[in-house]
Amino acid sequence: MTTAPRHPVPDHIPEHLREAFATAKGRQVPAHCPYQSGDAVQLHGYPGHPDPGHRRTGFRGWVVGCVGATILTGITTTGEEWWQEWGDLNPDGLPVNMWDHCTCCRDERRDLLRAFHAKQHARGQQLDFLESTP
Repeated sequence: MTTAPRHPVPDHIPEHLREAFATAKGRQVPAHCPYQSGDAVQLHGYPGHPDPGHRRTGFRGWVVGCVGATILTGITTTGEEWWQEWGDLNPDGLPVNMWDHCTCCRDERRDLLRAFHAKQHARGQQLDFLESTP
């Protein structure tokens, strides 16, 4: 019986996700890839996307390996395994785009919009159509 290869687990991976990281599918990430094993990434999800799953919900997680020429594998912060084209991923930790409509950053965007409107109001500027945004 052949056992699947285990990936070395970086120190920054939480203890409860170490086994998921070590056993995720994929081989070593090539040097020319913009992400390497252990890098924190994010995939933004959009409610109307035709592909169900992560394309609609988005995720944050870590790169583990590579399959094919440009497809990375990894785990989410909840321990799910994912496979995505590396061009669809963003480094995690980038500022939230206040005007984007992704489902995964909704709460952060709502807080940013509230702060934006409070700042406009404090300056005596006319509030725009986003005033009623929850």
